[in-house]
Amino acid sequence: MTSGALAPDLIADCAAAALREELVTFPKPGLVSFVDNGSHPDMSAADFLASIAAITPGFSAMAAAAGRGGSLRELQQIGCAAEEEMGAATGGRNTHRGAIFCLGLLAAAAGRRHLEGGRTLGEIVRRCWGPEIPQAADLPGTSAGIVLCRSHRLGGVRREAAEGFPTVYRHGLPAFASAMPHGRPAARVQAFFSILRHCEDTTLLKRGGPSGLEFAREAARQFLAAGGVASPHWLRTATELHRAFVARNLTAGGAADLLAATLFIADIRQRS
Repeated sequence: MTSGALAPDLIADCAAAALREELVTFPKPGLVSFVDNGSHPDMSAADFLASIAAITPGFSAMAAAAGRGGSLRELQQIGCAAEEEMGAATGGRNTHRGAIFCLGLLAAAAGRRHLEGGRTLGEIVRRCWGPEIPQAADLPGTSAGIVLCRSHRLGGVRREAAEGFPTVYRHGLPAFASAMPHGRPAARVQAFFSILRHCEDTTLLKRGGPSGLEFAREAARQFLAAGGVASPHWLRTATELHRAFVARNLTAGGAADLLAATLFIADIRQRS
């Protein structure tokens, strides 16, 4: 292994740790945590833990493949196998499909980073695989996410990845770092709301339509405008928003995946 490279298993452990930390974060409006199941009566924290254990070897495989120059096609094949492991571990529940895509590409970038000079993980994804990532406009309508992106002219997570995860770098990471004086749990919440304010979350669109997406973005905007976690009442406000999302059956799975991506990138930065 080239000097300075992180071992694939270590990269996978960082990805798993980011997913566990995303799971423990509360309040994350509408999402599963150890406090409750949010707007997901069919899923629990135990399902997510089982899923994380099942998909972690896939992150190691992607990092190793990228380290030896693997193509996007090879990464996709590993990702599909990880999805099958997820389904087997959760009884068919889609706990981490988006995370396999996002963190899989970032784990691959981490595996290749020693060959890419001082580029960030996002830049590596954009440079090495971005042009090949199929966009919703070029794909048949084989999934709800693709149909929604096409009908509402959104790029969704595919464009986010192809462009090097700009929402993470422009909003998630700065919000996380700036809120760290309030403690890591609060910093995760701050990062989540900042991501929610700016990302194109097709899960929200699927659950609530354009009005649901706008409600979520406006809720995030107001939370941040009121000071976010610097406000003395932030926990109560965020918990009330969580209940409001559940009442509307809203959930922001895309924002959760990008929070995990934020935590992963921050960890890799610290280790490099």
